[in-house]
Amino acid sequence: MTKEIRTQWHPAFCSAVKLELIENKDDLDYENEYNLNSKPIQIDLLVIKKSKDVEIKNEIGKIFRGHNIMEYKSPQDSMNVDTFIKVIAYACLYKASEVHENDIYIEDITITLIRERKPRDLFKWFTKHGYEICEKYPGIYYVDRDGNFPIQVIASSRLTKENQKWLTLLSSHLNKDDAKRIILQMGNLTEKDEKAYANSVVQVAVTENHRLFDLMKGENEMACEALLELMKPEIDELLRKTAEIEKKRGEEKKQKELIMNCLKKNRTVEEIADFLGIPLEEVKAIAEQE
Repeated sequence: MTKEIRTQWHPAFCSAVKLELIENKDDLDYENEYNLNSKPIQIDLLVIKKSKDVEIKNEIGKIFRGHNIMEYKSPQDSMNVDTFIKVIAYACLYKASEVHENDIYIEDITITLIRERKPRDLFKWFTKHGYEICEKYPGIYYVDRDGNFPIQVIASSRLTKENQKWLTLLSSHLNKDDAKRIILQMGNLTEKDEKAYANSVVQVAVTENHRLFDLMKGENEMACEALLELMKPEIDELLRKTAEIEKKRGEEKKQKELIMNCLKKNRTVEEIADFLGIPLEEVKAIAEQE
């Protein structure tokens, strides 16, 4: 069976953060998937603030200090206490990885957890264990307890689309107004790196909301035409790929149903593979699921 192609949420997340913080791009350094040691332990995004005196203009960066660890969970992934403990461990390992003692001050490290929906179970755990939670800005929660790193949890679905223009596009539930907003936002970008970041975000937006863009394309909406003009052939290629994926899913579902019916009629896996002209291993894999 063909393997499902997964949306690449994390590169788009890193791009969205860089776009949100674009007003301070000369004040910040970024390390995507920062390796903590020789083993595959990676921070999703490490943001280093070059000067402690710089004020970050976007609300998601107000908490930032010198070294800022960001953990992103795609809409399909859960954010729970294990996620929180893991990122705390990342912060401790990051501090311990310094070359010279106190190259990195522990009070100079912050943690940011980002997910589309508010992680209610994690918040219940915070409350039960003595953490104070304050919604500092819409969708941005500061989580505080003595002795801990400065922590914020961001629920991107609750962010204001005026202030967080890009993170709010990392969703499978965009509407026509969001699609039109993409046009305006991309039209305001002039720098090459900014356009590259935007393309990464928009690719995820289109992939996860291809029915919306297909519909708008069919309705000949001016906004969709403008988007196609800006990102053609990227948009067309994404729509083609997502259509292919859906077609394959449908074909695989029908094939699975056919194999199941044959099995119910006491056909052997060898007979089914020969009859359908598919590898024996695929038939066996489905038979084992019965």
